[in-house]
Amino acid sequence: MSFFQLSCKKNEGQVAQTEVSGQGEASAQEIGISSLTSGWTQTAYTYSIQTPHDLPQSDRYTYASGQHTFWIYPGDSPHTPTSNSGPRSEFRMKNDYLLGKHQFEGDVYIVPGSTGTDVMQVFGGVTNATSFMMKVFSANNGTLKRYGSQTLMTNVYSRWIHVNVQHDADNGKIYVYLDNTHVGTFDDRGQATHYFKCGTYNIEGNRSETRWKNIKYWKNGPIGVL
Repeated sequence: MSFFQLSCKKNEGQVAQTEVSGQGEASAQEIGISSLTSGWTQTAYTYSIQTPHDLPQSDRYTYASGQHTFWIYPGDSPHTPTSNSGPRSEFRMKNDYLLGKHQFEGDVYIVPGSTGTDVMQVFGGVTNATSFMMKVFSANNGTLKRYGSQTLMTNVYSRWIHVNVQHDADNGKIYVYLDNTHVGTFDDRGQATHYFKCGTYNIEGNRSETRWKNIKYWKNGPIGVL
């Protein structure tokens, strides 16, 4: 099995190196999903972890046994002293791109009570800062939506969900799949420098927490094919 070298950057400061399997441990949701990555090229990447700038990173993020755990509280500081953004504990994949075909893949577990929280993003746009946000709300035992509008999935709390997000930056389209089901195709809000993020960003409740594993980056494959 091949291994991809990744770097974890602590609050834009000290860098710690780690090796993560290019394949990861298969979850039940992953069985039978090969068609979503068939014809794509799995690609190495580096990443940083963004947490409140005035706290030790371990107060809002841990990594163990292949699992990233992110949590935030209301009133948390932003990730830099000069930012006016909301609380976050996020994985920022350093896969910056302008054009081409790119795919994010991973498994997410959303802890009950997490609400008003972005759990996955495609950053970059012209009309807005982001092309896509997948946000969790508390209704219906946890509901995932595109921003606060289109519902993608309900009953999302307390279980692992397999996530595939394909971005056709050449044609401005984003295809979203949850547990091997196509749940929406959306305009990407304009050509800009894009990259992938996941974790917890913004909060409307008392505490938000997500856990991610098997995070992979794929390039240059067939878009919208199951």
